[in-house]
Amino acid sequence: MITSLFLGLGQMELILISAMLLPLLLTLWALIDAIRSNFTKDINKLIWIIVIICVPFLGGILYFLLARSQKSITQQGKL
Repeated sequence: MITSLFLGLGQMELILISAMLLPLLLTLWALIDAIRSNFTKDINKLIWIIVIICVPFLGGILYFLLARSQKSITQQGKL
């Protein structure tokens, strides 16, 4: 069966692991992107890093929704 392919884990365990991994990966992706990005104001980078760390899942979502307009023009061309 399909569940035997995943180290003998049942559906509930796979759902719980996914529910924990996806927010963690989103937070890490947002944090790495914020660190590597150039912003129009340096303080914006610091604020976004603090928001992502203090409010992990929601901070990552807000970062990807709102920070694009705060990045410098040369950085937006790389997206």
